[in-house]
Amino acid sequence: MSPEVQATSLAHAVILSLLLVLIDALWLNQGGLAFLVGAFVLLVGLPRSLQRKFAPTRRQHLRNLGIYLSAVVFVFSLNHLNNQVAQSRADVLVSAVKNFYSENQRYPQSLNDLVPRYVEQIPSAKYTLTSNEFRYVNSEQGVYLEYTEVPPFGRPYFSFNKGQWLYMD
Repeated sequence: MSPEVQATSLAHAVILSLLLVLIDALWLNQGGLAFLVGAFVLLVGLPRSLQRKFAPTRRQHLRNLGIYLSAVVFVFSLNHLNNQVAQSRADVLVSAVKNFYSENQRYPQSLNDLVPRYVEQIPSAKYTLTSNEFRYVNSEQGVYLEYTEVPPFGRPYFSFNKGQWLYMD
């Protein structure tokens, strides 16, 4: 295979991997696409690359599969890191709401009531383009702080009435 074709193949693998990271880690923050790509690489791509008819291009195929699998691992790592950031920021907000309650004997009506005395600003939950906000509810049914861990579901929330983290769905 010519060096030009190999370079084009490498460029395509890198571009597709970058798209996977951008879409699945920084936009959707789900890991669903990465899971499908990883499953396809392991269950279809790898066995196919090891067939005898692909012997002349086997190294190139395996290199590209390695690039795709690296992107899959990177997506899962970024998603995990993003969820750790969200949990850490949520813990700060929970503490601020508790401090507000201890000083005022009532819960704040909104997170904005915490600014600037208890927190400098209300942070984004995550570094993603979607599902990156905290939701605070103060109603007759209860008071809680929620964020989305794995869109569209997967919502941990802190129940101030129960004093613990729970999982909505």
